[in-house]
Amino acid sequence: MTPFFRAACAALALSMAFVILPAGAARAEGSLLIWSPSKISGNAYRLRMGAKTPPGSDARAGVDFSVTTSSTGTVRHTRDNARFWAEMQGRGASGAEGNVAAGYNPATGRATASAGVSHRWMATPSVDILINPSVWADSDMRHGHTGSVRVTQKAQLQSVTTGTSLIASGTAVSGQPHVKTEFRVEQNVMRGLNVAATVQRQDAELVGTIRARFRMDW
Repeated sequence: MTPFFRAACAALALSMAFVILPAGAARAEGSLLIWSPSKISGNAYRLRMGAKTPPGSDARAGVDFSVTTSSTGTVRHTRDNARFWAEMQGRGASGAEGNVAAGYNPATGRATASAGVSHRWMATPSVDILINPSVWADSDMRHGHTGSVRVTQKAQLQSVTTGTSLIASGTAVSGQPHVKTEFRVEQNVMRGLNVAATVQRQDAELVGTIRARFRMDW
């Protein structure tokens, strides 16, 4: 059992005490410290620990401890027990919103980084235009592997009154000769229910999908 694996188990066990005690959660409100246990799937749990800057400079950094169990409750030994992370968001003078994130897994040596910008303009009183360029990269810091780089450009027309969105995007990945393109139409049918029809160009073929997503807040 690796030190990171033992630390993840201990941190998650300790976090349950903070979940149970309401007073502990109340004291955490307004704090610059991050202590956020969560259940990310049926048998996976994560504890996010870290610190954030005061309001006005939205930056945060810390470490995620993760534990995965089997259906019988046995803790599984994986190489994703700990991951360092850092995130920063901001708004430019033009109103564009930017975000930068980075992560590092000390057990595997895998590092990731991403950055994106979101521009929004009002075309008409009921239609907005959104432009979202972004880049994502990963590499193996331990073995010196370059990894891959993915660049995406997305444009969206959004109707504020009808809840309809027309989205077109293109993604280029290093080492791949073709650019993946996608056209999607999304419609908010009712509160929490979204229906989308997508056409993707993968290599030389066109693939169409229809998806319905329902979200309910508790």
